[in-house]
Amino acid sequence: MSVKLQPSMTQNTRELNICGDYWAYNNQGDYIAHVKSVCQKYDISSHILFQTVGECFAYLDDVRCEYCGYVCPLETPADIPFMRSKKSWCCEVCEYALWRKDQSK
Repeated sequence: MSVKLQPSMTQNTRELNICGDYWAYNNQGDYIAHVKSVCQKYDISSHILFQTVGECFAYLDDVRCEYCGYVCPLETPADIPFMRSKKSWCCEVCEYALWRKDQSK
């Protein structure tokens, strides 16, 4: 499985391509060089890159909350191997519900 992208309603094709190229980072090479490469390809600053990427919801569809089945959101490419290496994952909503349940005992 791969990273899935859900653009915001205001993002255009170019911005979705920027997001796709950013998330194509394989965690093998130099992350800074990857960011610079994407910026050069689209002739944008790193500020614009991260602003654009921040508007697009990136997630792993093969890592889901063990309680509700919600997909695993990503913040950085480094999250990908980390989240896939876990035996199980719990989303923030379910984690909070479990915490509340434990606190009420």
